[in-house]
Amino acid sequence: MNRALRSFVRCGVAAAALRVWAVPATLLAQSGEPAAHEHDAASHLGHVHFANSGATGAQVPFLRGIALLHSFEYDDAADAFRAAEAADRSFALPYWFEAFTHSHLLWGEDDTAGAHAVLARLDRTPATRLARVRTSRERSYAAAIEAFYADTDEATRCRAFADSMTHLAARDPRDLEAAAFASLALLLADEAGAVTPAERNANERDAIALAERVFKADPKHPGAAHYLIHVVDMDPSYAAAALPVARAYARIAPDAEHALHMPSHVFLPLGLWSDLTASNERAWAASRAWVAKHGLSGAELDFHSLSWLEYGYLQEGRWAAARALIDTARSVLAGADVSNAEHADARFAVSDLAFLYAAETGRWADAVIAPQSSGPPSSWRERSFATLANYQRFVIGAMRGDTTGLADGAAKLRARIGVRTGPPGLVLDILTTELEAILARARGGGDSAATLWMRAAAMADSQPPVGPPLALVAHEVLGARFLAAGRAPEAATQYESALAHLPNRSEALLGLARARAATGDSANASAAYRRLLANWSEADAGLPALEEARRAAGRRDQ
Repeated sequence: MNRALRSFVRCGVAAAALRVWAVPATLLAQSGEPAAHEHDAASHLGHVHFANSGATGAQVPFLRGIALLHSFEYDDAADAFRAAEAADRSFALPYWFEAFTHSHLLWGEDDTAGAHAVLARLDRTPATRLARVRTSRERSYAAAIEAFYADTDEATRCRAFADSMTHLAARDPRDLEAAAFASLALLLADEAGAVTPAERNANERDAIALAERVFKADPKHPGAAHYLIHVVDMDPSYAAAALPVARAYARIAPDAEHALHMPSHVFLPLGLWSDLTASNERAWAASRAWVAKHGLSGAELDFHSLSWLEYGYLQEGRWAAARALIDTARSVLAGADVSNAEHADARFAVSDLAFLYAAETGRWADAVIAPQSSGPPSSWRERSFATLANYQRFVIGAMRGDTTGLADGAAKLRARIGVRTGPPGLVLDILTTELEAILARARGGGDSAATLWMRAAAMADSQPPVGPPLALVAHEVLGARFLAAGRAPEAATQYESALAHLPNRSEALLGLARARAATGDSANASAAYRRLLANWSEADAGLPALEEARRAAGRRDQ
Protein backbone atom coordinates (compact mmCIF):
# COMPACT_ATOMS: atom_id res chain seq x y z
CA MET A 1 0.00 0.00 0.00
CA ASN A 2 1.08 3.53 -0.81
CA ARG A 3 2.54 5.70 1.97
CA ALA A 4 0.55 8.78 1.01
CA LEU A 5 -2.63 6.76 1.36
CA ARG A 6 -1.63 5.91 4.89
CA SER A 7 -1.00 9.63 5.52
CA PHE A 8 2.25 8.86 7.30
CA VAL A 9 5.83 8.27 6.24
CA ARG A 10 8.12 5.69 7.77
CA CYS A 11 11.49 6.51 9.32
CA GLY A 12 13.98 3.73 9.97
CA VAL A 13 16.90 3.28 12.31
CA ALA A 14 20.22 1.51 11.84
CA ALA A 15 20.57 -1.86 13.51
CA ALA A 16 23.79 -0.70 15.12
CA ALA A 17 21.81 1.77 17.22
CA LEU A 18 19.97 -1.02 19.03
CA ARG A 19 20.91 -2.66 22.30
CA VAL A 20 19.51 -6.18 22.58
CA TRP A 21 19.93 -8.83 25.25
CA ALA A 22 19.69 -12.29 23.70
CA VAL A 23 20.80 -15.88 24.08
CA PRO A 24 21.20 -18.49 21.33
CA ALA A 25 18.07 -20.31 20.17
CA THR A 26 19.61 -23.66 21.12
CA LEU A 27 19.62 -22.65 24.79
CA LEU A 28 16.07 -21.37 24.49
CA ALA A 29 14.95 -24.70 23.11
CA GLN A 30 16.58 -26.47 26.03
CA SER A 31 14.88 -24.29 28.63
CA GLY A 32 11.55 -24.15 26.83
CA GLU A 33 11.26 -20.43 27.66
CA PRO A 34 12.59 -17.43 25.78
CA ALA A 35 15.04 -14.99 27.25
CA ALA A 36 14.11 -11.37 28.02
CA HIS A 37 14.78 -9.48 24.82
CA GLU A 38 14.48 -5.73 24.74
CA HIS A 39 14.67 -2.95 22.21
CA ASP A 40 16.36 -0.02 23.92
CA ALA A 41 15.26 3.61 23.81
CA ALA A 42 18.64 4.50 22.31
CA SER A 43 17.20 3.34 18.99
CA HIS A 44 14.94 6.44 18.87
CA LEU A 45 11.91 4.20 18.36
CA GLY A 46 11.20 3.56 22.02
CA HIS A 47 11.69 0.65 24.37
CA VAL A 48 9.83 -2.63 23.86
CA HIS A 49 9.98 -5.89 25.79
CA PHE A 50 9.27 -9.11 23.91
CA ALA A 51 10.78 -12.35 25.14
CA ASN A 52 10.87 -14.71 22.18
CA SER A 53 12.46 -17.90 20.87
CA GLY A 54 14.19 -16.40 17.85
CA ALA A 55 17.88 -16.86 17.20
CA THR A 56 20.29 -14.11 18.17
CA GLY A 57 20.46 -12.80 14.61
CA ALA A 58 16.68 -12.34 14.49
CA GLN A 59 16.45 -10.27 17.66
CA VAL A 60 17.40 -6.85 16.29
CA PRO A 61 14.99 -6.86 13.34
CA PHE A 62 12.15 -8.54 15.24
CA LEU A 63 12.23 -6.11 18.15
CA ARG A 64 12.67 -3.20 15.80
CA GLY A 65 9.59 -4.40 13.93
CA ILE A 66 7.56 -4.49 17.15
CA ALA A 67 8.66 -0.95 18.05
CA LEU A 68 7.77 0.31 14.56
CA LEU A 69 4.43 -1.49 14.63
CA HIS A 70 3.48 0.25 17.88
CA SER A 71 4.02 3.59 16.10
CA PHE A 72 2.05 2.50 13.00
CA GLU A 73 5.19 2.62 10.86
CA TYR A 74 3.81 -0.28 8.86
CA ASP A 75 6.13 -0.42 5.85
CA ASP A 76 9.32 -0.31 7.88
CA ALA A 77 7.85 -2.77 10.38
CA ALA A 78 7.09 -5.24 7.58
CA ASP A 79 10.66 -4.91 6.30
CA ALA A 80 11.98 -5.60 9.79
CA PHE A 81 9.83 -8.68 10.28
CA ARG A 82 10.95 -10.06 6.90
CA ALA A 83 14.55 -9.55 8.01
CA ALA A 84 13.81 -11.51 11.19
CA GLU A 85 12.28 -14.30 9.12
CA ALA A 86 15.38 -14.44 6.95
CA ALA A 87 17.70 -14.46 9.97
CA ASP A 88 15.98 -17.48 11.55
CA ARG A 89 14.00 -19.61 9.09
CA SER A 90 12.46 -21.63 11.93
CA PHE A 91 11.25 -18.56 13.86
CA ALA A 92 7.55 -18.44 12.97
CA LEU A 93 6.24 -15.53 15.05
CA PRO A 94 7.43 -12.69 12.75
CA TYR A 95 5.08 -13.91 10.00
CA TRP A 96 1.98 -13.09 12.03
CA PHE A 97 3.24 -9.65 12.91
CA GLU A 98 4.19 -9.00 9.30
CA ALA A 99 0.66 -9.98 8.33
CA PHE A 100 -0.69 -7.56 10.92
CA THR A 101 1.11 -4.66 9.20
CA HIS A 102 -1.46 -4.95 6.39
CA SER A 103 -4.37 -3.77 8.56
CA HIS A 104 -4.67 -0.10 9.51
CA LEU A 105 -8.23 0.03 10.78
CA LEU A 106 -7.85 3.33 12.60
CA TRP A 107 -7.07 4.80 9.16
CA GLY A 108 -9.92 2.96 7.43
CA GLU A 109 -7.62 0.51 5.61
CA ASP A 110 -7.59 -3.29 5.77
CA ASP A 111 -5.66 -5.37 3.23
CA THR A 112 -6.71 -8.85 4.33
CA ALA A 113 -5.55 -10.38 1.04
CA GLY A 114 -2.04 -9.08 1.65
CA ALA A 115 -2.10 -10.43 5.20
CA HIS A 116 -3.25 -13.86 4.07
CA ALA A 117 -0.48 -13.93 1.46
CA VAL A 118 2.10 -13.39 4.21
CA LEU A 119 0.66 -16.17 6.35
CA ALA A 120 0.55 -18.51 3.34
CA ARG A 121 4.30 -18.11 2.99
CA LEU A 122 4.65 -19.70 6.42
CA ASP A 123 2.19 -22.56 5.84
CA ARG A 124 -1.16 -23.37 4.24
CA THR A 125 -3.58 -23.49 7.17
CA PRO A 126 -3.93 -21.94 10.63
CA ALA A 127 -3.42 -25.35 12.24
CA THR A 128 -0.21 -26.13 10.38
CA ARG A 129 1.09 -22.63 10.97
CA LEU A 130 0.42 -22.74 14.70
CA ALA A 131 2.13 -26.13 14.89
CA ARG A 132 5.36 -24.42 13.88
CA VAL A 133 5.43 -22.08 16.90
CA ARG A 134 8.00 -22.96 19.56
CA THR A 135 6.37 -21.78 22.82
CA SER A 136 2.85 -21.61 24.21
CA ARG A 137 3.13 -17.84 24.75
CA GLU A 138 4.14 -17.22 21.15
CA ARG A 139 1.30 -19.52 20.07
CA SER A 140 -1.15 -17.31 21.96
CA TYR A 141 0.00 -14.22 20.03
CA ALA A 142 -0.15 -16.11 16.74
CA ALA A 143 -3.62 -17.49 17.49
CA ALA A 144 -4.90 -13.99 18.31
CA ILE A 145 -3.75 -12.69 14.92
CA GLU A 146 -5.18 -15.80 13.20
CA ALA A 147 -8.52 -14.89 14.79
CA PHE A 148 -8.15 -11.35 13.50
CA TYR A 149 -7.83 -12.71 9.96
CA ALA A 150 -10.65 -15.24 10.16
CA ASP A 151 -13.05 -15.32 7.21
CA THR A 152 -15.80 -13.21 8.76
CA ASP A 153 -16.86 -9.58 9.09
CA GLU A 154 -14.56 -6.88 10.47
CA ALA A 155 -16.46 -6.36 13.72
CA THR A 156 -16.35 -10.07 14.57
CA ARG A 157 -12.65 -10.25 13.73
CA CYS A 158 -11.87 -7.27 15.95
CA ARG A 159 -13.94 -8.62 18.82
CA ALA A 160 -12.13 -11.97 18.64
CA PHE A 161 -8.74 -10.26 18.54
CA ALA A 162 -9.61 -8.06 21.52
CA ASP A 163 -10.88 -11.03 23.52
CA SER A 164 -7.72 -13.01 22.76
CA MET A 165 -5.32 -10.20 23.61
CA THR A 166 -7.07 -9.12 26.81
CA HIS A 167 -7.06 -12.72 28.05
CA LEU A 168 -3.36 -13.00 27.24
CA ALA A 169 -2.64 -9.76 29.11
CA ALA A 170 -4.68 -10.91 32.10
CA ARG A 171 -2.83 -14.24 32.32
CA ASP A 172 0.54 -12.54 32.72
CA PRO A 173 0.46 -8.94 34.00
CA ARG A 174 4.25 -8.80 33.54
CA ASP A 175 3.88 -9.15 29.76
CA LEU A 176 3.96 -5.49 28.69
CA GLU A 177 3.60 -6.28 24.99
CA ALA A 178 0.43 -8.27 25.63
CA ALA A 179 -1.01 -5.33 27.57
CA ALA A 180 -0.01 -2.86 24.84
CA PHE A 181 -1.48 -4.92 22.02
CA ALA A 182 -4.59 -5.58 24.11
CA SER A 183 -5.08 -1.82 24.47
CA LEU A 184 -4.76 -1.44 20.71
CA ALA A 185 -7.15 -4.35 20.13
CA LEU A 186 -9.82 -2.65 22.25
CA LEU A 187 -9.41 0.56 20.23
CA LEU A 188 -9.79 -1.42 17.00
CA ALA A 189 -12.92 -3.12 18.33
CA ASP A 190 -14.41 0.26 19.12
CA GLU A 191 -13.52 1.62 15.67
CA ALA A 192 -15.06 -1.42 13.94
CA GLY A 193 -18.30 -1.16 15.88
CA ALA A 194 -17.63 -4.45 17.64
CA VAL A 195 -18.85 -3.13 21.00
CA THR A 196 -22.32 -1.97 21.91
CA PRO A 197 -22.98 1.58 23.12
CA ALA A 198 -23.44 0.15 26.61
CA GLU A 199 -20.04 -1.55 26.43
CA ARG A 200 -18.18 1.40 24.97
CA ASN A 201 -17.31 3.22 28.19
CA ALA A 202 -16.01 0.04 29.81
CA ASN A 203 -14.07 -0.76 26.66
CA GLU A 204 -12.47 2.68 26.76
CA ARG A 205 -11.60 2.38 30.45
CA ASP A 206 -9.98 -1.01 29.84
CA ALA A 207 -7.93 0.37 26.92
CA ILE A 208 -6.70 3.21 29.14
CA ALA A 209 -5.91 0.93 32.06
CA LEU A 210 -3.88 -1.47 29.92
CA ALA A 211 -1.88 1.30 28.25
CA GLU A 212 -1.32 3.06 31.57
CA ARG A 213 -0.04 -0.21 33.07
CA VAL A 214 2.60 -0.35 30.35
CA PHE A 215 3.45 3.36 30.56
CA LYS A 216 3.89 3.15 34.33
CA ALA A 217 6.20 0.13 34.00
CA ASP A 218 8.18 1.70 31.15
CA PRO A 219 7.60 5.40 30.29
CA LYS A 220 9.62 4.89 27.09
CA HIS A 221 7.28 2.31 25.58
CA PRO A 222 5.97 3.69 22.23
CA GLY A 223 2.73 1.72 22.17
CA ALA A 224 1.65 2.82 25.64
CA ALA A 225 1.99 6.50 24.76
CA HIS A 226 0.51 6.07 21.29
CA TYR A 227 -2.62 4.22 22.37
CA LEU A 228 -3.33 6.57 25.26
CA ILE A 229 -3.32 9.44 22.76
CA HIS A 230 -5.75 7.55 20.51
CA VAL A 231 -8.22 7.39 23.39
CA VAL A 232 -8.59 11.17 22.98
CA ASP A 233 -10.01 10.57 19.49
CA MET A 234 -12.86 8.66 21.14
CA ASP A 235 -13.21 10.89 24.19
CA PRO A 236 -11.85 14.47 24.04
CA SER A 237 -12.48 14.90 27.76
CA TYR A 238 -9.42 12.69 28.27
CA ALA A 239 -7.17 15.19 26.45
CA ALA A 240 -5.98 17.09 29.53
CA ALA A 241 -5.01 13.85 31.28
CA ALA A 242 -3.20 12.67 28.13
CA LEU A 243 -1.20 15.89 27.68
CA PRO A 244 1.97 14.66 29.52
CA VAL A 245 1.86 11.47 27.45
CA ALA A 246 1.49 13.47 24.24
CA ARG A 247 4.51 15.59 25.09
CA ALA A 248 6.48 12.42 25.87
CA TYR A 249 5.64 10.44 22.72
CA ALA A 250 7.68 12.51 20.27
CA ARG A 251 10.68 12.17 22.60
CA ILE A 252 10.13 8.42 22.97
CA ALA A 253 10.17 7.67 19.24
CA PRO A 254 11.61 10.63 17.29
CA ASP A 255 12.56 8.35 14.38
CA ALA A 256 8.89 7.47 13.83
CA GLU A 257 7.25 10.21 11.78
CA HIS A 258 3.83 9.25 13.10
CA ALA A 259 5.10 9.78 16.64
CA LEU A 260 6.02 13.35 15.68
CA HIS A 261 2.50 14.02 14.43
CA MET A 262 0.41 12.03 16.90
CA PRO A 263 0.66 14.46 19.87
CA SER A 264 -1.42 16.82 17.72
CA HIS A 265 -4.44 14.64 18.52
CA VAL A 266 -4.17 15.95 22.08
CA PHE A 267 -3.05 19.50 21.25
CA LEU A 268 -5.98 20.17 18.90
CA PRO A 269 -8.88 19.43 21.28
CA LEU A 270 -7.11 21.54 23.90
CA GLY A 271 -6.55 24.42 21.47
CA LEU A 272 -2.76 24.43 21.96
CA TRP A 273 -1.88 25.93 18.59
CA SER A 274 1.85 26.54 19.02
CA ASP A 275 2.30 22.93 20.12
CA LEU A 276 0.19 21.77 17.19
CA THR A 277 2.23 23.67 14.61
CA ALA A 278 5.59 22.63 16.10
CA SER A 279 4.50 18.98 16.10
CA ASN A 280 3.46 19.01 12.47
CA GLU A 281 6.39 21.09 11.29
CA ARG A 282 8.61 18.26 12.56
CA ALA A 283 6.37 15.59 11.04
CA TRP A 284 6.25 17.29 7.62
CA ALA A 285 10.03 17.79 7.61
CA ALA A 286 10.51 14.10 8.47
CA SER A 287 8.17 13.15 5.65
CA ARG A 288 10.07 15.21 3.08
CA ALA A 289 13.39 13.84 4.29
CA TRP A 290 12.17 10.25 4.04
CA VAL A 291 10.82 10.71 0.52
CA ALA A 292 14.03 12.42 -0.62
CA LYS A 293 16.17 9.70 0.93
CA HIS A 294 14.30 6.99 -0.94
CA GLY A 295 14.00 8.88 -4.21
CA LEU A 296 10.20 8.74 -4.25
CA SER A 297 7.71 11.13 -5.83
CA GLY A 298 5.77 13.76 -3.98
CA ALA A 299 2.70 11.52 -4.11
CA GLU A 300 4.24 9.57 -1.23
CA LEU A 301 4.38 12.55 1.14
CA ASP A 302 2.41 12.89 4.36
CA PHE A 303 -0.33 15.35 3.43
CA HIS A 304 -2.18 14.48 6.63
CA SER A 305 0.35 16.29 8.81
CA LEU A 306 0.54 19.10 6.23
CA SER A 307 -3.20 19.80 6.61
CA TRP A 308 -2.90 19.84 10.40
CA LEU A 309 0.06 22.22 10.08
CA GLU A 310 -1.98 24.57 7.90
CA TYR A 311 -4.82 24.51 10.43
CA GLY A 312 -2.42 25.42 13.22
CA TYR A 313 -1.00 28.33 11.22
CA LEU A 314 -4.52 29.61 10.54
CA GLN A 315 -5.43 29.54 14.22
CA GLU A 316 -2.23 31.44 15.00
CA GLY A 317 -3.12 34.16 12.49
CA ARG A 318 -0.20 33.17 10.26
CA TRP A 319 -2.23 33.30 7.09
CA ALA A 320 0.75 33.88 4.81
CA ALA A 321 2.44 30.72 6.10
CA ALA A 322 -0.81 28.79 5.68
CA ARG A 323 -1.22 30.08 2.11
CA ALA A 324 2.35 29.09 1.32
CA LEU A 325 1.59 25.46 2.19
CA ILE A 326 -0.88 25.32 -0.69
CA ASP A 327 1.94 26.40 -3.01
CA THR A 328 4.21 23.84 -1.35
CA ALA A 329 1.73 21.06 -2.10
CA ARG A 330 1.52 22.14 -5.73
CA SER A 331 5.31 22.20 -5.97
CA VAL A 332 6.00 18.79 -4.45
CA LEU A 333 3.26 17.18 -6.56
CA ALA A 334 4.43 18.67 -9.85
CA GLY A 335 4.86 15.78 -12.28
CA ALA A 336 3.71 13.14 -9.77
CA ASP A 337 1.21 10.52 -10.90
CA VAL A 338 -1.74 10.73 -8.52
CA SER A 339 -4.30 8.93 -10.68
CA ASN A 340 -4.15 5.67 -8.74
CA ALA A 341 -6.72 5.12 -6.00
CA GLU A 342 -3.88 4.68 -3.53
CA HIS A 343 -2.83 8.29 -4.16
CA ALA A 344 -6.17 9.81 -3.12
CA ASP A 345 -4.53 11.86 -0.36
CA ALA A 346 -2.12 13.41 -2.83
CA ARG A 347 -4.74 13.90 -5.58
CA PHE A 348 -6.95 16.00 -3.30
CA ALA A 349 -4.17 17.63 -1.26
CA VAL A 350 -4.15 21.03 -3.01
CA SER A 351 -7.93 21.41 -3.09
CA ASP A 352 -8.30 20.28 0.55
CA LEU A 353 -5.66 22.72 1.75
CA ALA A 354 -7.16 25.54 -0.32
CA PHE A 355 -10.67 24.83 1.00
CA LEU A 356 -9.48 24.84 4.60
CA TYR A 357 -7.69 28.14 3.99
CA ALA A 358 -10.81 29.70 2.42
CA ALA A 359 -13.14 28.41 5.13
CA GLU A 360 -10.96 29.88 7.90
CA THR A 361 -10.15 33.21 6.21
CA GLY A 362 -13.26 33.87 4.13
CA ARG A 363 -11.11 34.33 1.04
CA TRP A 364 -13.16 32.14 -1.27
CA ALA A 365 -11.51 33.52 -4.40
CA ASP A 366 -8.44 31.52 -3.36
CA ALA A 367 -10.32 28.21 -3.11
CA VAL A 368 -9.47 25.46 -5.60
CA ILE A 369 -12.04 23.17 -7.18
CA ALA A 370 -11.04 19.54 -6.69
CA PRO A 371 -10.42 17.42 -9.79
CA GLN A 372 -13.36 15.32 -10.95
CA SER A 373 -12.88 11.57 -10.63
CA SER A 374 -12.41 9.76 -13.94
CA GLY A 375 -14.36 6.76 -12.70
CA PRO A 376 -16.14 5.33 -9.66
CA PRO A 377 -14.02 5.26 -6.50
CA SER A 378 -12.38 1.88 -5.97
CA SER A 379 -12.00 2.09 -2.19
CA TRP A 380 -13.79 3.44 0.86
CA ARG A 381 -10.99 5.96 1.39
CA GLU A 382 -11.08 7.25 -2.18
CA ARG A 383 -14.88 7.50 -1.99
CA SER A 384 -14.60 9.57 1.18
CA PHE A 385 -12.21 12.02 -0.48
CA ALA A 386 -14.47 12.26 -3.53
CA THR A 387 -17.57 12.89 -1.40
CA LEU A 388 -15.83 15.64 0.53
CA ALA A 389 -14.61 17.17 -2.74
CA ASN A 390 -18.19 17.34 -4.04
CA TYR A 391 -19.28 19.10 -0.85
CA GLN A 392 -16.39 21.56 -1.20
CA ARG A 393 -17.23 22.20 -4.86
CA PHE A 394 -20.79 23.26 -4.03
CA VAL A 395 -19.76 25.39 -1.06
CA ILE A 396 -17.13 27.21 -3.09
CA GLY A 397 -19.64 27.85 -5.87
CA ALA A 398 -22.24 29.19 -3.45
CA MET A 399 -19.72 31.46 -1.74
CA ARG A 400 -18.93 32.86 -5.17
CA GLY A 401 -22.62 33.35 -5.95
CA ASP A 402 -23.16 30.24 -8.06
CA THR A 403 -25.57 27.56 -6.77
CA THR A 404 -25.74 25.65 -10.05
CA GLY A 405 -26.25 21.97 -9.34
CA LEU A 406 -26.47 22.49 -5.57
CA ALA A 407 -30.02 21.14 -5.21
CA ASP A 408 -29.22 18.01 -7.22
CA GLY A 409 -25.92 17.49 -5.40
CA ALA A 410 -27.55 17.77 -1.98
CA ALA A 411 -30.32 15.36 -3.02
CA LYS A 412 -27.81 12.76 -4.19
CA LEU A 413 -25.88 13.01 -0.92
CA ARG A 414 -29.13 12.74 1.05
CA ALA A 415 -30.01 9.55 -0.82
CA ARG A 416 -26.70 7.96 0.23
CA ILE A 417 -27.24 8.51 3.94
CA GLY A 418 -29.71 5.66 4.24
CA VAL A 419 -27.12 3.07 3.24
CA ARG A 420 -24.40 4.30 5.62
CA THR A 421 -24.60 3.81 9.36
CA GLY A 422 -22.54 5.05 12.27
CA PRO A 423 -20.02 7.91 11.93
CA PRO A 424 -19.78 7.73 8.09
CA GLY A 425 -23.54 8.18 7.80
CA LEU A 426 -23.47 11.02 10.31
CA VAL A 427 -20.72 12.84 8.40
CA LEU A 428 -22.76 12.50 5.20
CA ASP A 429 -25.77 13.92 7.05
CA ILE A 430 -23.77 16.92 8.29
CA LEU A 431 -22.39 17.70 4.83
CA THR A 432 -25.82 17.30 3.22
CA THR A 433 -27.60 19.42 5.83
CA GLU A 434 -25.09 22.24 5.38
CA LEU A 435 -25.60 22.19 1.61
CA GLU A 436 -29.38 22.27 2.15
CA ALA A 437 -28.94 25.23 4.52
CA ILE A 438 -26.88 27.12 1.95
CA LEU A 439 -29.50 26.37 -0.71
CA ALA A 440 -32.36 27.49 1.56
CA ARG A 441 -30.68 30.83 2.21
CA ALA A 442 -29.95 31.30 -1.50
CA ARG A 443 -33.67 30.83 -2.15
CA GLY A 444 -34.60 33.40 0.49
CA GLY A 445 -35.53 31.07 3.30
CA GLY A 446 -33.59 32.62 6.14
CA ASP A 447 -35.52 30.91 8.93
CA SER A 448 -35.40 27.48 7.32
CA ALA A 449 -31.69 27.96 6.67
CA ALA A 450 -31.10 28.77 10.35
CA THR A 451 -33.04 25.64 11.38
CA LEU A 452 -30.87 23.51 9.09
CA TRP A 453 -27.67 25.10 10.41
CA MET A 454 -28.88 24.36 13.95
CA ARG A 455 -29.42 20.74 12.98
CA ALA A 456 -25.94 20.50 11.43
CA ALA A 457 -24.40 22.05 14.56
CA ALA A 458 -26.14 19.56 16.85
CA MET A 459 -24.91 16.64 14.78
CA ALA A 460 -21.35 17.98 14.72
CA ASP A 461 -21.44 18.46 18.51
CA SER A 462 -22.27 14.77 18.93
CA GLN A 463 -18.93 13.69 17.47
CA PRO A 464 -15.45 14.19 18.95
CA PRO A 465 -13.31 16.71 17.05
CA VAL A 466 -10.64 14.56 15.39
CA GLY A 467 -8.58 16.85 13.20
CA PRO A 468 -9.31 20.12 11.43
CA PRO A 469 -13.01 20.59 10.60
CA LEU A 470 -14.05 18.82 7.39
CA ALA A 471 -17.03 21.12 6.93
CA LEU A 472 -17.98 24.70 7.76
CA VAL A 473 -18.34 25.19 11.52
CA ALA A 474 -22.12 25.51 11.79
CA HIS A 475 -22.14 27.32 15.15
CA GLU A 476 -19.84 29.99 13.72
CA VAL A 477 -21.98 30.38 10.58
CA LEU A 478 -25.01 30.91 12.81
CA GLY A 479 -23.10 33.27 15.07
CA ALA A 480 -22.06 35.45 12.15
CA ARG A 481 -25.59 35.60 10.78
CA PHE A 482 -27.17 36.40 14.14
CA LEU A 483 -24.59 39.12 14.70
CA ALA A 484 -25.24 40.63 11.27
CA ALA A 485 -28.97 40.59 12.02
CA GLY A 486 -28.48 42.50 15.29
CA ARG A 487 -29.20 39.44 17.44
CA ALA A 488 -26.01 39.69 19.51
CA PRO A 489 -27.07 37.58 22.53
CA GLU A 490 -27.99 34.68 20.23
CA ALA A 491 -24.73 35.16 18.36
CA ALA A 492 -22.77 34.98 21.62
CA THR A 493 -24.53 31.72 22.51
CA GLN A 494 -23.52 30.18 19.18
CA TYR A 495 -19.90 31.23 19.53
CA GLU A 496 -19.80 29.88 23.08
CA SER A 497 -21.16 26.56 21.78
CA ALA A 498 -18.49 26.52 19.09
CA LEU A 499 -15.77 27.02 21.69
CA ALA A 500 -17.24 24.33 23.95
CA HIS A 501 -16.83 21.79 21.15
CA LEU A 502 -13.71 23.22 19.47
CA PRO A 503 -11.77 25.03 22.22
CA ASN A 504 -9.79 28.18 21.52
CA ARG A 505 -10.67 28.52 17.83
CA SER A 506 -9.68 32.00 16.74
CA GLU A 507 -12.74 32.63 14.55
CA ALA A 508 -15.07 31.74 17.42
CA LEU A 509 -13.14 33.92 19.87
CA LEU A 510 -13.31 36.88 17.49
CA GLY A 511 -17.03 36.39 16.95
CA LEU A 512 -17.66 36.01 20.68
CA ALA A 513 -15.71 39.19 21.44
CA ARG A 514 -17.75 41.14 18.89
CA ALA A 515 -21.05 39.69 20.11
CA ARG A 516 -20.27 40.55 23.74
CA ALA A 517 -19.22 44.04 22.74
CA ALA A 518 -22.51 44.45 20.86
CA THR A 519 -24.45 43.56 24.02
CA GLY A 520 -22.51 46.16 26.00
CA ASP A 521 -20.51 43.57 27.93
CA SER A 522 -17.16 45.29 27.47
CA ALA A 523 -15.35 43.37 30.21
CA ASN A 524 -16.09 39.97 28.76
CA ALA A 525 -15.52 41.27 25.25
CA SER A 526 -12.02 42.40 26.28
CA ALA A 527 -11.38 39.01 27.87
CA ALA A 528 -12.28 37.24 24.63
CA TYR A 529 -10.07 39.62 22.65
CA ARG A 530 -7.17 38.89 25.02
CA ARG A 531 -7.60 35.15 24.50
CA LEU A 532 -7.59 35.79 20.77
CA LEU A 533 -4.38 37.82 21.01
CA ALA A 534 -2.74 34.95 22.86
CA ASN A 535 -3.43 32.82 19.80
CA TRP A 536 -2.16 35.60 17.54
CA SER A 537 1.13 36.30 19.31
CA GLU A 538 2.96 35.60 16.01
CA ALA A 539 0.20 36.73 13.67
CA ASP A 540 0.83 38.45 10.35
CA ALA A 541 1.21 42.19 10.83
CA GLY A 542 -1.62 42.97 8.41
CA LEU A 543 -4.03 40.33 9.69
CA PRO A 544 -7.63 41.54 9.55
CA ALA A 545 -9.04 42.26 13.02
CA LEU A 546 -5.61 42.28 14.66
CA GLU A 547 -5.69 46.00 15.37
CA GLU A 548 -9.34 45.72 16.42
CA ALA A 549 -8.40 43.09 18.98
CA ARG A 550 -5.47 45.12 20.29
CA ARG A 551 -7.55 48.25 20.74
CA ALA A 552 -10.39 46.40 22.45
CA ALA A 553 -8.00 44.57 24.75
CA GLY A 554 -6.28 47.85 25.64
CA ARG A 555 -2.98 46.85 24.07
CA ARG A 556 -1.41 49.13 21.51
CA ASP A 557 1.38 46.95 20.25
CA GLN A 558 2.34 43.29 20.28
